[in-house]
Amino acid sequence: MTFPPPLPGPQTPGEGLPEIVPGALPARRERGDALVGILGDIVRTGRWEVGRRTVAYQLMGNLKLDLRDVLVPGETLEVEAYVLMGDVRVLVPAGTDVQVRGATLMGDGRTESDAFSADLPPTGSRVVVTVWSLMGNVRVRTAGAEGKLPRGWRWARG
Repeated sequence: MTFPPPLPGPQTPGEGLPEIVPGALPARRERGDALVGILGDIVRTGRWEVGRRTVAYQLMGNLKLDLRDVLVPGETLEVEAYVLMGDVRVLVPAGTDVQVRGATLMGDGRTESDAFSADLPPTGSRVVVTVWSLMGNVRVRTAGAEGKLPRGWRWARG
């Protein structure tokens, strides 16, 4: 290799320069920062840094995660939440395989899908949500980019 690297030109297009892929995301960390809430909600929307495995601790309040802008097709993300009192709401892109695990003493768990994402093909991505809760509900909703989010989900940008 010559020093300094040659400048790109008609004879050497791009030689010596790092490859830049527009819109490419950096490599995802294996474990994300812990999300901790004492009295209040934890809300993450838009493009936020999430690890392949994210753990949340919530004393009193809701955990609301919008994964539509961070989940890459073909990728698996795990969310593990320990909640004393509060709801867990996770919004995933259409075509995502969703698994809900764990237990809640007083509450229920449910996965929902909007009408716009019912006929879309699978993306190969998967989200595994594991919740251990004393009091609260667990809701994981699949939502496409089109359409308006239903009541209770409008915290996520639509």
